[in-house]
Amino acid sequence: MLYKIAIKKIGEKKGQALILAYMTIVFFTILSTPIFDTIISERWRLERQRLEKEAFYLAEGGIEEATNQFISAIANFEIQPNVGRYPLSGTIPTDYVSSAAFPTGAQVNSFIKEAEDDMRQITESDGNVVNKKTYIVNSVCEHPVNTKIKVTLNQVIVLRIIYTFQHAVFYTDDLEILPGPNMNFSGRVHSNKDMYLDSNGILTINSEYVRSAGNIYNQRKDWPLEPPGDVRIKKAGTGAYFNMAGLDSDNPNWLTESQSRWNGTVKSSVHGVTKLSTPVVGSIQPDGYYTANANVIIENGIIRQSGRILVEGTDVPTGTITTDTDFYNNREGKYVRMTNIDLKKLAGYAPGDAEGSPSFPNHLSSNGLIYATRDDAGTFAPGIRLINGTQIYRSGGLTIVSNDPIYIQGNYNTINKKPTAVICDSVNLLSNNWNDANSSQNLSYRTAANTTINTAFIAGVDNTTTGHYNGGLENYPRLHENWSGKTLYIRGSFVELWNGQISQGAWQYGNPQYKAPIRNWDYDTDFNVNNMPPFTPWAVEAQRGAWWKEQN
Repeated sequence: MLYKIAIKKIGEKKGQALILAYMTIVFFTILSTPIFDTIISERWRLERQRLEKEAFYLAEGGIEEATNQFISAIANFEIQPNVGRYPLSGTIPTDYVSSAAFPTGAQVNSFIKEAEDDMRQITESDGNVVNKKTYIVNSVCEHPVNTKIKVTLNQVIVLRIIYTFQHAVFYTDDLEILPGPNMNFSGRVHSNKDMYLDSNGILTINSEYVRSAGNIYNQRKDWPLEPPGDVRIKKAGTGAYFNMAGLDSDNPNWLTESQSRWNGTVKSSVHGVTKLSTPVVGSIQPDGYYTANANVIIENGIIRQSGRILVEGTDVPTGTITTDTDFYNNREGKYVRMTNIDLKKLAGYAPGDAEGSPSFPNHLSSNGLIYATRDDAGTFAPGIRLINGTQIYRSGGLTIVSNDPIYIQGNYNTINKKPTAVICDSVNLLSNNWNDANSSQNLSYRTAANTTINTAFIAGVDNTTTGHYNGGLENYPRLHENWSGKTLYIRGSFVELWNGQISQGAWQYGNPQYKAPIRNWDYDTDFNVNNMPPFTPWAVEAQRGAWWKEQN
């Protein structure tokens, strides 16, 4: 009996303990629910923040991509520089490839709209004219993992457009200047990559604008030994010049000392210099921009104006175009078959015509753009040669473009100077004393004479590599004669936008290639006042301004 009573009491106590345990569980469950909710909510908040940050960075990339496409489209003549919206409709997609974070990839959509109606023209301290206009880039990203996460960014950009020919020197690749004798020149100097400046004598740069989107070095690119000369650069706002004397981007004090020494004249990427967008080599190809817009096209000796073939002896003087001349190019190591364009005959002047009384109509192109090419040279290298260009018989100037190397023979644009340009694979200058018959002889048979060229150039160069110097700016125009003691006068602009596609021969000084002239080269200040050759291309950049994130 007592045993049954004990068992009953133990059962009652277990029941009470069980009830108490259940009550405790219920109590803590009720108590912990807000804690669990808080933990879950905090975890979701942190996860949302992570996704928003990822979408933010993706949208930033969209802004960068859209801006680069925009300035490239302007530089390559795809849109007008004063466009109100880009693209005209829809958006610019930026696609990201799949990754661990984004298994399906990701896409950002952007567009650019004007923030002011018209371009503003600003004349800067060096006299060059820059066109400016403010735009806003809008970029939207829906996170690919959770499309409910959406980020919209806006950034102000200031579009800056300057004619390429408002630079004395403009290079998209490394700019190298290493003259042997003393060399002086003035005007804006810009490189989209690194800049190497030195001299065996004294290189004097009379400019308050020396810019590199990379680094600036006081040395030769392919040679660690420092040449014996120096580089003098003008200090902005003064008439004083100060030597580089070894101060360049390798110096730990470059950021501040370069500004103190030249007062803002010299700047590199660490000072905020960015690349300027320019046309690509495709623009000079037979199916490119210049062919599409040329009023006169000369192809394999056939002249077309507005699509109509011009007949020699009827529309233009006989001998306006000849295609059977060739001579030996020592740099290329091969013969070049020339398309010779007699510019005076193309302007209507037959031999013996008095000045002002041409026998034929002027066919120098109604819009000032001539495109010339040939693909029938066979085993020869192709070339386009301009002769009788002492006077350009077109009031608005003339631009001649070719995908082939262009050779200018004799004085060019020296009488009643006009705004002119030559845009090509490589530019070659032949003096007033040039004779085709002596081209394969040694230099003693190829003695140059003083020659003057007034034109802007856009041409290709090759790249300096170990053991191979590309010749630098001092050999940008390719020479083929013994110029010792003779002067080559050039007034214009030296622009490099691509590597030569046809001209592949390596630079070499001396016999059999050439000997250097007295270089009297300088920027043509007429270009400062917008007196540009027809169809001068732009150099385009976008300066980034304020940005903000929209609430979605």
